[in-house]
Amino acid sequence: MQKFDYSFFQRRYELIEEDFLEITDFIEIEQDFNSPCYKFGSSKLMDFCLKVGTEIETLFRIIISDNKFDSIPNIDKNRKHQSISVYQKEIEPKYKLSESKLFVNHIKQEICPFEKFDQDIPSWFRIYSRYKHDKLILIKRWNLKYALLALGALHILINNHPDLDYKKFYVSDKIRSKVFDKTGPRPRFASVSIPSNFEDIADGDRVLVYPQGTPETIIDGKAVKTVLGINARLQS
Repeated sequence: MQKFDYSFFQRRYELIEEDFLEITDFIEIEQDFNSPCYKFGSSKLMDFCLKVGTEIETLFRIIISDNKFDSIPNIDKNRKHQSISVYQKEIEPKYKLSESKLFVNHIKQEICPFEKFDQDIPSWFRIYSRYKHDKLILIKRWNLKYALLALGALHILINNHPDLDYKKFYVSDKIRSKVFDKTGPRPRFASVSIPSNFEDIADGDRVLVYPQGTPETIIDGKAVKTVLGINARLQS
């Protein structure tokens, strides 16, 4: 039986990213997101849309099936009737996807694929979801900008695969990406290996990651420290 673990999706991402790079061999991306290049559509982009979109939906299904959601009221019903609205309601509060940003290497610009996900559904997902069964319309509505945002969304979701929860995670373990900078969002529920140049954190120590922006407080009797832009405490 196929095991859909973190490594599987990591390999899948690399193949999908190569598809995106092949497209950019013919349509070069630019810094200005209002540039005509981002409004371009094609059968190749349409095929990319279907590939990356189904991958994203699969990751959402894997994430919401994790036991960290078991205590949420009506979760069984929501798991049986999954939709982007369910993911927005249940996953966003825990994972804060709306805060996750990526740096696009080639154009030196930052993107937020799930921007305002706490309030609304991203446009790129609306187009994919509405027209994925109608290619005659999808080929006209999907464009290069949506493709870039969807690829970024996939990158973020894979880095939040439940396999990484509460496990030691090295910065070098992050998805190998040619499009996005390696200093992108870290797994929200993973332990991260941190260098030793911070007070009370020695080389090889493990830390538990807490959502960015969490005020310094006491958790289980231990003070939270902000380390390399993440809130963390030593793991006992």
